[in-house]
Amino acid sequence: MEEVEAVIVAAGEEKGEGTTEEERERVAREKEKAVKEKEAMLKTVDIVLSDMSAPWPQTHGFSVNSISNPYRRLMNTSGIGNFDHIGSMRLCRAALSFASDTLRTGGHFVCKFYQGNTDKQFEAHLKNLFRTVHRVKPTASRSESREGYFVALRRLNNRTFTDTDE
Repeated sequence: MEEVEAVIVAAGEEKGEGTTEEERERVAREKEKAVKEKEAMLKTVDIVLSDMSAPWPQTHGFSVNSISNPYRRLMNTSGIGNFDHIGSMRLCRAALSFASDTLRTGGHFVCKFYQGNTDKQFEAHLKNLFRTVHRVKPTASRSESREGYFVALRRLNNRTFTDTDE
């Protein structure tokens, strides 16, 4: 980027023009264009799927249930609806933050959540970022389960998660 600016400034000085306001504006436009191109190159993911669930906190048996054996403490829901909901919303927000950084325009986002009092707010965030947003409850899920999925299709251009954050 600095090389581009140096070349433009040098070209202007060769012509005897110096750095006019017009030259500075042109340099600024070229910098902005280069930044946008770089951001576009970073956003190459077509779809982000999040079926995350936080594991239970480990309280004992550290020698048995270590990082090398995390499957012994995979999470089941706690049965405390608000606790499960808040945890799932945190994971959805983390997944959406990742998607905001890496998902290309037109890409898709899917995340699992447990129904509660803030999922409608999260759905509103998704509607600001994507053309179409669906709530889906899998037919394989028990009827009493609060599990659901947000399916957000076709990310809108120039929208980020922080733009919709309150």
